[in-house]
Amino acid sequence: MKPVHPFRWRLLLAIFCRYGAIALGALLLERAARHWPLPGWLPVVLALALALGVSVFLSWRTGRQSRNLAASIDSRSLHFAERQEEVLRDTPFAETARAWRHALQTLQDSFQERQGEARRHYTSLVDLIAMLARAVDERAPYMRGHSERVAFYAGEIAREMKLDSTQVERIRLAALLHDIGNVGIEDSVLTKENTLTPDEFEMIKAHTVKGASILRPIEALNDLIPGVELHHEALDGSGYPYGLKDDEIPMMARIIAVADSFDAMTTARPYQAAMDPRYVLQVMGRMTGSRYDADAVQALATLVQRGTIVVRSLRPAPSIVRRRRIAQVV
Repeated sequence: MKPVHPFRWRLLLAIFCRYGAIALGALLLERAARHWPLPGWLPVVLALALALGVSVFLSWRTGRQSRNLAASIDSRSLHFAERQEEVLRDTPFAETARAWRHALQTLQDSFQERQGEARRHYTSLVDLIAMLARAVDERAPYMRGHSERVAFYAGEIAREMKLDSTQVERIRLAALLHDIGNVGIEDSVLTKENTLTPDEFEMIKAHTVKGASILRPIEALNDLIPGVELHHEALDGSGYPYGLKDDEIPMMARIIAVADSFDAMTTARPYQAAMDPRYVLQVMGRMTGSRYDADAVQALATLVQRGTIVVRSLRPAPSIVRRRRIAQVV
C-alpha cells in the first residue's frame, strides 16, 4: 500500500483557500472594469498576471516550508526540530512540526534513559569482573593484586599504542580476567613453592583453555576470550596452548602477554625475587620478535620512563644465576 504524504490534505486545503482568494480578486477586477473605461481584455490579463504571481509566491513559500520540515525530519535533530516548530508556527505545517518535535523529544528522553541504564549495567559487570579477579588472585598470596595490575598495565599500553577507546577497555577487561582459569587448578599446585613437576606444569598451562571455557557461554564476554586464551602464546611459536605464530596471535593477547610478564618479573614470587623494572625491560627488549610484540614492549618502556607506570615495593634484583633461571621460565 502506497504511504499517504502527511501534509497532503492540509496542503491542498491551504492552496484551495488561497486560490479562492485569487479568484475573488479577479472577480473584483472584473466588476471594477464596469465602472472605468478600460479595454475589455485588460481585467482578464490583470487577473491572470495576479493569479500567476500569487501562485508562484505561494508555491515557493509552501515548498520552502515543506522542504525545511522535511530536512528537520531527515536530520533527526531535536534542536533543528524545535527551531522549525517556531518558524512554522503560523503555517499549515505547524501541527506536523509540533508533533515531530514532540516525537524526537520522547525518543531522546528514552534513549538517554536506556543509555543510563546500560552504563549502570556495564559498571555492575565491571565491578563483578574485578571482584572475581580478586577472588582468583587471593588463592595464592603472591598473586594478590596481580590481575588488577596487569589490567592497568595492559590498558595503558593499548592507549599508548593509539588503539581506540573501545579496544582499550576490552583489552583492560580481558587482562582483568586473564587468569580466571586458575579456579580450575588445585590449590596444592597453584600455591606450590617448590619446582613444579612436568605434570603440574601442564596443569598450570591449562588455565588459559579453562579460562576461555568459562567465558565462552557468556556472549557479552566472548570478545575477551582471545586475551584470556592466548596471552601465553609467543611470536616464534614456542608458547601455549596452541603454538601460534606472529599474526596468528591477536593484538589483545600480545599486549596482555607483555603486561603479564612485566608484572610477574617485577613482583616477588616463590621462585624469584622482584626484579628492577629497567632490567626487566632490557630482558623483554631482547625477546621482542621471538616472544613479545615489539610495539607493545616499546609502549611499556615509554610508560615506565614517563612515570605513568610505577612499580612499588621493589626488592633487590636477583643474582645472575637466578636471572638465568627466570629467563628460562619466562
